Amino acid sequence: MQRKRTLGAPLPAAKPQVFTLHGRKWTDEYRWLQKADDPEVLSYLKAENAYAEKALAPAQRLQAKLYKEIRSRVKENDMSVPVKDGPYFYYSRTKKGREYAIHCRKRGERGKEEVILDENELAKGSDYFSLGASSISPDHTLLAYTTDTKGAEDHTLFIKNLATGELLADRIESVGDIEWSEDGAYLFYTQEEHPHPPRKVFRHLLGSSKPDILIFDEKDLQWYVGLGKSRSKKYIFIGGGNYTTSEVRFLKADAPLEAPRLIAKRTPKVRYSVEHHGDFFYIATNERAVNFKIMRTPVEKPDKKQWETWLPHTLKRSVVGFTPFKKFLVLTIREEGSEEIYISTPEGEREKVVFSEDGHTISLWGDMEYESPFIRITYDSFITPKTAFDYDVEKKTFTVRKRQEVPYYHKSNFLSKRIWVKNGDVKIPVVLAYKKNVKKKAPLLLEAYGSYGITNDPHFSVARLSLLERGWVIAVAHPRGGGEMGWHWHKEAHLLTKHRTGEDFIAVAKKLVKDDYTTRERLAITGGSAGGMLMGQVLNKNPELFGAAVSYVPAADLITSLLDESLGGTRLHYDEIGNPRIPRHFRYIFKQSPYENVRAVAYPPILVRASMHDIRTPYWEAAKWVARLRAKKTDTNPLLFKVETDGGHFGKSGRYEWIKHRAFDYAFLLETMKKRS
Repeated sequence: MQRKRTLGAPLPAAKPQVFTLHGRKWTDEYRWLQKADDPEVLSYLKAENAYAEKALAPAQRLQAKLYKEIRSRVKENDMSVPVKDGPYFYYSRTKKGREYAIHCRKRGERGKEEVILDENELAKGSDYFSLGASSISPDHTLLAYTTDTKGAEDHTLFIKNLATGELLADRIESVGDIEWSEDGAYLFYTQEEHPHPPRKVFRHLLGSSKPDILIFDEKDLQWYVGLGKSRSKKYIFIGGGNYTTSEVRFLKADAPLEAPRLIAKRTPKVRYSVEHHGDFFYIATNERAVNFKIMRTPVEKPDKKQWETWLPHTLKRSVVGFTPFKKFLVLTIREEGSEEIYISTPEGEREKVVFSEDGHTISLWGDMEYESPFIRITYDSFITPKTAFDYDVEKKTFTVRKRQEVPYYHKSNFLSKRIWVKNGDVKIPVVLAYKKNVKKKAPLLLEAYGSYGITNDPHFSVARLSLLERGWVIAVAHPRGGGEMGWHWHKEAHLLTKHRTGEDFIAVAKKLVKDDYTTRERLAITGGSAGGMLMGQVLNKNPELFGAAVSYVPAADLITSLLDESLGGTRLHYDEIGNPRIPRHFRYIFKQSPYENVRAVAYPPILVRASMHDIRTPYWEAAKWVARLRAKKTDTNPLLFKVETDGGHFGKSGRYEWIKHRAFDYAFLLETMKKRS
């Protein structure tokens, strides 16, 4: 079939290069787009941005209207619920017209406000800003924090004297996690050889000009390390691992000069994490327990021979979190596609905290005081705005601390429900939201992620209301590969079974069409990162099934990125996507890669977003995929490509910039579907 050109669309030159691996030859016409400093590459990306703006210029009034709508639903002068820590109550607030948060504290609930960090001031002069880790010293006199001003996730550590507002001379580059010793004299931190994940842990003596002391160095290049402090504040944990295996060391927070001690040596494909309560370490592990079980062992004798089962394994539920308080323990469990909370005694007597909706998102606050008699939870769903409430464990009562204020929104006008879609013998959960008077065969936006065991629960979005109010249906699918149904759900779709994620997604799409929620022409799909990879896979396989697609920072050129170990996270992906240096992995990945499998067929309208400083899915993965789509597709449907010159994997920073992005994206979807009504 003869390829049709979309008038005015950039079409970069094809400069074929031939590569050979495992006896197979393949051609890459757009490898040259990987040279970020090449003037020709920058000129092409600039042309793509200009074309995207021009192509959507007829919808500028709609974009402005959407921006105004979304912004009108945001409480611009807002404040978080204060969290007590010692003599202070800590919180953050936002101010109208300011992009970033202002972090504050008060001594006592009625004390005078003290601004301890204003992100807006730190962001001055930068087109991008992100606050990374932050931690108050045990005596509340110092604030350690890290910042990134490019989007490449390369953070610099600063320490601020909260009494004077001055920065200490201590400044460290490429820092990940940070934790204080309990005497406040030392700061522990992870450090990376950017852009690779951290593999070293250092101890820094405040005010010292001597080199920091390396206390742990992970030699396995496929691993990373992280730091955490026990809820009791008695121990600092050094956790190392990848997506299949982990190992934990600990040291006493009040004995910072001691060498870290090992909990249990690494065993291939065994993951575990550790917390402390009373006389025991509690250990969540998947050893002979795919959905994890919890063991415990005496602190003084953490040898594996002393481990005893505290919470046994079952396929009916999955352990995803364990949070100790002084008088009780909190378990976060996934059951039937949702996250749930259980309160437990140290002896193992458990009681469930019941929520009103099946399809919901909950977040347990991990920064509450260890001695607190209540837990704090943020709850929301597709149609329920975020609500922060305290649950008194002894009295079993809820106290609402804050409800997200959404002007002009009336929950009673909307419905949300979960349905189950069969793909062979497997049932895939799907959560839907729509207006009560929505018509059949409505435009529908279907989202999914489906990788790394990560959950993608239905959450409230002020932006999506612009679609819901216009008669759209919003749906989130939970295909295998994610963690919504438990850790076994992930194991069923990774490495050489990763294709099941796409098969599940296609089954959901077909079911939504069959049941008249939508039509093929009015079915839009979206996903980001690994979810963007999923978009590319299903578009290549069944392009006729979809009416539009929006793909964010997609992992699109799998062979090239997985062969390039100079990229930040390449080695970490070998246990999820595969290692192309292994012949059978190479053959399988080649069949799954969106870039390698673009076909000379008609594709629906597509919008792709990427960022120049993205170290997880480099801009060129999206750029090459778009270029090959342009060269091969046989339709004249719009293919728009937006590249952020200042930003990383999560796009540009700033809450107003986020609204601008959503206004553009939704204008694209609305204009596309208007032509298909």
